[in-house]
Amino acid sequence: MTAGTTDNTDKSGKTGRWAPWRNLRWAFIAIWLVFLAYPMQSLAAADVSAAAKVLGFVLLVAFAVVYTITAVHALAGPPGHVREGLIALVSLTAITVALTPTIHENALGTGPFLMAVAAFTLPLAWAVGVIAVLLAATLLIPGWAGWGSDTNIAIIMTVVAFTMLGIRFLRAREVEREEAEEARRSLNERLAVVAERERLARDVHDILGHSLTVITVKSELAGKLLDRDPDRAREEMTDINTLARQALSEVRATVGQLRTPDMPTTLASAATALRAADIEAAIPDPDDVPDDVPDVFAWVLREAVTNVVRHSGATRCEITLTPTSITVHDNGSGLNDAIFGNGLGGLRERVASAGGHLTVESVTDGTTLKAEMNR
Repeated sequence: MTAGTTDNTDKSGKTGRWAPWRNLRWAFIAIWLVFLAYPMQSLAAADVSAAAKVLGFVLLVAFAVVYTITAVHALAGPPGHVREGLIALVSLTAITVALTPTIHENALGTGPFLMAVAAFTLPLAWAVGVIAVLLAATLLIPGWAGWGSDTNIAIIMTVVAFTMLGIRFLRAREVEREEAEEARRSLNERLAVVAERERLARDVHDILGHSLTVITVKSELAGKLLDRDPDRAREEMTDINTLARQALSEVRATVGQLRTPDMPTTLASAATALRAADIEAAIPDPDDVPDDVPDVFAWVLREAVTNVVRHSGATRCEITLTPTSITVHDNGSGLNDAIFGNGLGGLRERVASAGGHLTVESVTDGTTLKAEMNR
């Protein structure tokens, strides 16, 4: 009558209505129903009518069925099935009361099962109260009803009561330990996030601190050399340009680990970039972007617009956005193989990992890039 832990997923990963029955842990709980043989034996020997005996056996079978169902759906899992436990407890108690006129004190042999249901489904305080009431009823009712006392039943019920309470207290301690462990893991995860952010902040600071210092020194030097040594000044300006590009690349690589672009912001940036390149833009209003647009579409738009500006030679770019797809079309001269191999390879992998696919059609009079989520 003890309980283990389980859930509604069997070992094969199947879930649903029959999953609890596939986990045979409930059988180790239901096996204790063999002890219903004692009240059955008493019923068979009772001096009552055949109809009363048949009714008694039907009630005992009903008791076994209710207890087995409870074992499958409540007793074999963690505490928390209060509603199921109360329904089972009331049902089993009603069956026990119905058996009492026929087998008298032997009906109290169902007590251990009632204690098990209370111990493993009800809150701890409730379980203690119910078990105490059941134990008191077992010890007092036979004498009060004039059936005589059965010392063996009293001893068994007392042992079972304290055993159930002991197991329940141990389970409560186990649950507390699991909750404390979960809280510790959650705290460690938060600390890891904080540590990673601090590391990235240090990286950005170090990158910009070094690069901006060098750029400042070189720009001052270039200003001083502009009249005296123009060639040297041009060399310094070239170095400044190179340093700025390197710093920008390093900052993007570092910050990119934290930041995922959002679609409204990316649309606004795309419009600005296209206008700056004298490309006519047909772009959805950033304020009208649907809430359920996948995040990966922002990456698609960013890469597509970058290619349009840098490589297409287009005069017009049209962007179409839906909750399941994004299309970027330009009227340029098409993309070369290098762009397909390098610029779009990573984007195709990113879209695939998000559950979609990327297609690119590039001809001499324009390019159409489309990302679509798989249905």
